Amino acid sequence: MGDFADAYFRASRDFSGVSGALESAAFVSDVQSAIDTALAAMAKEAERRANVGVDYVKGNIAEVWHAETLKVSAVAKGNDDVWATALSNNKTGEDVAYGNASAASHAELKYYKTAEDTARQLGNPAYSDSQKIVPSDQLEGVVAESQKQAARNQDSRPEVSAAYQDTADTVSDRIEVDGVTSKPLTEGDAKSIASELKQDGEIDADKYGLNTEGFIEWSDIFRESGSAALNAAAFSAALTAAPHVYRIIDKCLKTGELDAKLIREGAGHVLSSSSAAGLRGGLAAVITGSCKSGLMGQSLKGVSPNAIGMATAMALNSIENSWRYAQGQISGKELAFNSSRDAVALMMGGGGAALGQMLIPVPILGALLGNLVGSTIGAVGVSYANNKVLGICVESGWTFWGVVDQSYVVPEHVLREAGFDLFAPQYFKPELFAVNKFNVQRFQTDRSSFTFLRRGVIAFNTVGFQ
Repeated sequence: MGDFADAYFRASRDFSGVSGALESAAFVSDVQSAIDTALAAMAKEAERRANVGVDYVKGNIAEVWHAETLKVSAVAKGNDDVWATALSNNKTGEDVAYGNASAASHAELKYYKTAEDTARQLGNPAYSDSQKIVPSDQLEGVVAESQKQAARNQDSRPEVSAAYQDTADTVSDRIEVDGVTSKPLTEGDAKSIASELKQDGEIDADKYGLNTEGFIEWSDIFRESGSAALNAAAFSAALTAAPHVYRIIDKCLKTGELDAKLIREGAGHVLSSSSAAGLRGGLAAVITGSCKSGLMGQSLKGVSPNAIGMATAMALNSIENSWRYAQGQISGKELAFNSSRDAVALMMGGGGAALGQMLIPVPILGALLGNLVGSTIGAVGVSYANNKVLGICVESGWTFWGVVDQSYVVPEHVLREAGFDLFAPQYFKPELFAVNKFNVQRFQTDRSSFTFLRRGVIAFNTVGFQ
């Protein structure tokens, strides 16, 4: 395999770290965009209610809060079917419309000062067909008060009793659709948000948990990393298979037959490359997602996905090279060379990713193509530079600070050609003297000849007589 082909195959495998990191970063970015939309929607609602008191506006803010945080949670859970809208149409039992692709429902929200007041407001039989939502800090009190009122009105007003019992049985502090839920909100926070929005036009999102770490869980990170691993493996398989498919088709057109050896070789490369790419992509996605979402702390939210992708690939390559060295498959000098080559290739890949994204402003695609090209050029450049250094060392005897070995041992075939008898124990076989096989041969002189020894590369980073 030539230098370019080897660099291409390595790049098609190693780029998956950047691929997984970028995909995970895009997921976190989508969640943050949904949060920004939620903040803007609440600010707009507060502006629309500018002439209304805080104690009234808090209920409208709660409606927008539950509708928008349900949508943010849907993005975090990867569920595209869930939708929600704060209606603000004052229709009975229809504060928020929500649902999925196959069904729609309505929710009625009450955010009064006490649990008793909230429960009494929800006791209206007209709300029985709606999901009843209350402040999270009043939920237990609302259930208790509703049960109390249901028992009190059981004989005198059975329809009111049934409405209270419905509240006790179904009331919640969040809207839920297909496992996706809105974020619970207390009465105090609803009032505080309304006050801050009316006064400043904005709120401290972190104070109320309106941030990525407030919606993204570890299960979401692992789900997205699994998807990133599969995508990286598929992309790597396609890149690795392309040159093999070309060779197979070209050979078939020339000979009229499919070369089974080429097919087996291509299948082996694709399987090896895609499995390694999946591991790199998945691991980089987990690290990136956990950092960018804030699950690993605020200080790591600004980390670069490209840096994580490159570091992941470099770490796994180092583990692979170290294992091969421990197994005796490569020498220490090969380990050092592979590590330096990977470092240069990955740094070039990072620069290529940034340039590719500028030249091809398509999310992720430009960065991936730039990374692939940059990594390939970096790996080829290291191999080319190494060959040039070896050429200088052949001519000058330079060891390049110990990187290149200079061997001055004359090869055995040269010694034999010069007439030296070499003792090889494994070939030494004594034979008995047989008189009938003893033949006298005439002595013939041979003409003298000269062979000039030539030095060149005889092993990895080793110069000697060829």
